[in-house]
Amino acid sequence: MRRYLLLFLGLLLLGLAFWAYPLVGPLLRQGAFPNPAGLEEPLTLLVYGSSPEYAGYHRRAPERFRGLADTILLVRLDPGANRVVVLSIPRDVWVNLPGYGWHKVNAASPLGGPELMKEAVARITGVRADRYVVVSTEALRRGVDALGGVRVCVEKPMRYRDTAAGLSINLEPGCQVLDGEKAEGYLRFRKDALGDIGRIQRQQAFFHALKEQALSPSGLLRLPRAVAAVEPHFQTDLTREERGAILGFAMKGPELVSLLLPGSFGGGGWTVDRQALDTLLAVYFAGEGVAQAAEVSGKLVALVYGPGQEALAERAREKLHALGLRVILHPVDLKPGRTEVLENGPGVLARSLGEALGIPYRISGEAVLGADLTLRLGEEAPFL
Repeated sequence: MRRYLLLFLGLLLLGLAFWAYPLVGPLLRQGAFPNPAGLEEPLTLLVYGSSPEYAGYHRRAPERFRGLADTILLVRLDPGANRVVVLSIPRDVWVNLPGYGWHKVNAASPLGGPELMKEAVARITGVRADRYVVVSTEALRRGVDALGGVRVCVEKPMRYRDTAAGLSINLEPGCQVLDGEKAEGYLRFRKDALGDIGRIQRQQAFFHALKEQALSPSGLLRLPRAVAAVEPHFQTDLTREERGAILGFAMKGPELVSLLLPGSFGGGGWTVDRQALDTLLAVYFAGEGVAQAAEVSGKLVALVYGPGQEALAERAREKLHALGLRVILHPVDLKPGRTEVLENGPGVLARSLGEALGIPYRISGEAVLGADLTLRLGEEAPFL
């Protein structure tokens, strides 16, 4: 019996060593072991993607992390609230860059690197990041492939080809597992009516799907390989101690809140709604409390439904009218994956409507622009 127990323990240790082996290189170069205490104070990160640079037609230049900024995220790690807040900043926001004049925010990266990016985002939001993390598109491809792909519901056909950049997007609608190349196409596509805003909303949906995949049993088995695959393709000024604290914080399973910088199309870009932004910053970055309940009567709800759900949508509209809400119908090409309420705001309205209907709610920039709330209709609507 003892012999079998020792054999089992030996095999277990061998399996753990095989699982962790890909982490050896990253840990030696720049990694850190998780600090069980986690973060002691909130930490704000500027995280952004660096578009590829080219030395010639179809030839990518060596990675300098100085391409145009693609995805731009202001991330607040809040240990007190056990929460991660991700504020997506459209790359088409105009900002006055010191020494360079007015440019769209994504131009700050090639002009002045991470420090100018931090300054640009601070001028837009009023929040200066403590540290930065910049990743290349290669990190996305390799990380997704190492995780075995990510399951995403593609809401419509996406087709685009940039021969000079070597980018080819050809995605059919439907729920599917995307490999690294297709995931890059899904996240970079913006040739539709919403442009960069639609792309940001898809990115937020992708982040939630990526989190679920990484924390699934198969994802955890592949996680060391994913970390090793991504490690050569990012740059940061985080110290080893800070990385260890962040890993410890992540192990506590913080809530993820994803937001879109409030605003509207105008002036050749995205014009910021300062009042709405101040409200979000007060709640999620300054830690101010919000009301426990809010009156939803009179608010505008975008009712999102897919093909074959017209009758269900009409019944849902009647229910919402009975609650005193104004409703706009928002048909989409693909039926939503589940029934839920969304709000790109403090969340009190979403919570009130979610509780009134008995359905889940989420704070997310995926909400329909121009509406106070978004109600997605999935396969079933239990409130009808």
